[in-house]
Amino acid sequence: MKIRNLFPAAALLAVVSFSGGTAFGAESQNAMPAAQPSPAAAQELSKEQAIERALKAHPGKVTKAYEDTKKGKKTWEVKIDGDDGKKWEVYYEIKTGQLVAEEGK
Repeated sequence: MKIRNLFPAAALLAVVSFSGGTAFGAESQNAMPAAQPSPAAAQELSKEQAIERALKAHPGKVTKAYEDTKKGKKTWEVKIDGDDGKKWEVYYEIKTGQLVAEEGK
């Protein structure tokens, strides 16, 4: 093979090396990484955890705890006869554990 035929091949090899090795090198470098679920999002709030949180917020006696829907979200509803003399209804979203609502009567 003559030197004249090697030059274009060497130039092509240099271009490919600097561009990431493939024709799609630039595109793959700018691609967004796959979303990884966070450990907090992967674990739902249990009924026991909802009761524990509700009692911390409003000490008293739990009279009921069950699944319900509040503001369009699946929640744990915890009913408490509070030490403060009020009857509390506390709602925690099952998926996230976030407080959705609390009502004292």
